[in-house]
Amino acid sequence: MKTAKNQTLLLAGILTLLFNAPAPAQKISPSLQQSISRGVKGAEYVCWVTLADKQGSAYKNTLEKRSLDRRQKLGRALSYGDLPVSEKHLEAIKKSGARVRVISPWLNAVSIAASADQVAQLAQLTYVAKLDLVARFKAEDELKTARPINSKSLPALDYGSAEAQIKLLNIDQLHAKGYTGSGVRILIIDTGFDRQHEALLRTSVVAERDFQRTVPARDQYGDTLSYHRPDSITSFESDQDTNRQQTQHGTGMLSIVGGYKSGSLIGSAYNADFVLAKTEKLTGSDFYLEEDWFVAALQWGDSLGVDIATSSLGYRQWGDTTVRSSYTYSQMNGDIAFCSRAADSAVSRGIVVLNSNGNVSNNTRPDTCIVAPADGDSVISVGGVWPTTRLWANPAVGGGASTGPAADSLIMPGGTTMIRRIKPDVASAWQTAFANNMDTVNYSQILNGTGTSGAAALTAGLCALLLESHPAWGPKQVMEALKYSGSNRYTVETYLAHPESIGTDQSEFAAIATGHIYYGDNTGTFLDLYDVYRIGWGIPDAVAALNYTAPEVVLPEIDQLLDPYPNPAKPDAAGIYLPYFLARDSYNVTIRVYTLDGRMLRQLDYGTQLAGEYPGQRQPRQSSLPVTGGRPGGYWDLKDDKGQPAPSGLYLVILSTGWNQSVRKVVVVR
Repeated sequence: MKTAKNQTLLLAGILTLLFNAPAPAQKISPSLQQSISRGVKGAEYVCWVTLADKQGSAYKNTLEKRSLDRRQKLGRALSYGDLPVSEKHLEAIKKSGARVRVISPWLNAVSIAASADQVAQLAQLTYVAKLDLVARFKAEDELKTARPINSKSLPALDYGSAEAQIKLLNIDQLHAKGYTGSGVRILIIDTGFDRQHEALLRTSVVAERDFQRTVPARDQYGDTLSYHRPDSITSFESDQDTNRQQTQHGTGMLSIVGGYKSGSLIGSAYNADFVLAKTEKLTGSDFYLEEDWFVAALQWGDSLGVDIATSSLGYRQWGDTTVRSSYTYSQMNGDIAFCSRAADSAVSRGIVVLNSNGNVSNNTRPDTCIVAPADGDSVISVGGVWPTTRLWANPAVGGGASTGPAADSLIMPGGTTMIRRIKPDVASAWQTAFANNMDTVNYSQILNGTGTSGAAALTAGLCALLLESHPAWGPKQVMEALKYSGSNRYTVETYLAHPESIGTDQSEFAAIATGHIYYGDNTGTFLDLYDVYRIGWGIPDAVAALNYTAPEVVLPEIDQLLDPYPNPAKPDAAGIYLPYFLARDSYNVTIRVYTLDGRMLRQLDYGTQLAGEYPGQRQPRQSSLPVTGGRPGGYWDLKDDKGQPAPSGLYLVILSTGWNQSVRKVVVVR
């Protein structure tokens, strides 16, 4: 039966973008053009084909009831992203001779393997919006330093070697209340998973998929090709790896969340159900990710109704920098990497997404160390602290946890750095115990390793406990609860109230690893404001997060002009104060005064301003830099743009922010 909802989606699917179509050459990204120019004759290029429309698409339900229920909890209907990619467009891509690898309805994109001629041919199609390389990233190998834990020194308590990491977040207290992750479904995207370890024998796995799996085939010319053909085996396979190093990392992450062996190792959500995706291909000492596999894994998890998706490997550096340079800091804004865009899309569908914030390579740090998809706006990015000292894992003193902020943080004109989108969001144990599957002699060994990988996995378990205890919560409430309970919350709030205290330009980020900027409050406490970049809101407290209640919102939820005063403005008034409220940071705040016949009398420009309440000021600001000591707001001196007094009458005052417009009436009495 075709519902009204499906009819709406069908209508959306036949809309096309027939205007402002770029020229074919402009559709091919500079990185893909560079790769083709350097490539040898006959080479194949793995790239994303972004489509401009979904012509002829009709919704077909492939989602489990869990997935539909999760959307309904958010009040979210099926949307344009849930429509399948146009079959007509897919057929045209296949006819070009390109091989389809992964199809992404969320991104309305198809990843393909194609020759340079086929890329040029696809760029000619009117409904192809862009072609760009699929990312093949190199991430940090953080498990080389893993070392065995002497079982003789393990405490008799149930958690065994996991005691420090569990108690760091007070997860043990939620376990004591009966919350263990039961009924929550967690997707883990990683390198592979072997579950013969004694701590994983009872772990509940409901689905597995190896997105790396390919099968040999021959094309029309008799040349050997490899076709993407996922299977359901995520454990060690000798044809993919000569030893068990391939599956070590994923096995360890699974054990941190879902392991259970009393007195040895207990995970943070040991009764959760798990969906396992093998997307990370390990070659030598480096982890590699094909970006389209990551996107496919997220979409697959959504179809199975997962509540949480966690990825413990971050991506910023290309595996082969001779083909394409690594991502720059300016591209870590959540809108460039396909994996980041897909992660935000998953959150919009009700999935809590976590990712490690990244690690510092060889104790060096470029500008900031955030990686994709941790840069996603809605992704819970996790930094690292030592579980014993609770301090940031400083690379200068034997650590290596990365720092933020995200690249799209607000940099005000004039050079003052004002960070508004803080990354990492929270921090967890940099040093974790996990199950090892490398040693085939002592197969059930427990190792102790370092990295933000384990921190993200541990925190994913806490998120499962929160969803179990609050079934009505979605990603927004989970993130708010983690931040509210964070150990560094007071420092973050202090920093947000005094953002002009930090830095002068982006070069200041280099000091975050070793520098300190202190702020003294009225209690004599000195706060290290650089910790905002290092650990975000800090270490979540499971008990405080469990008891979190969203505060009542008193101020408007949208940008709004508040009541002007004095109003009416009588003959002795020098002007009218124009207070307003900004629900979000705005890059171009403008107040205009109009006569009733629509003639603009005065325009007041306030430039870029941060979210918050602005009570009013006597003179328009000449600079968009913040004014120390308060938020001034608007003021009209009752004159027009030529400096002449406005006559008596009724005027309309309009606030424009780029996000919203708000109107008030004012009266001038002469």
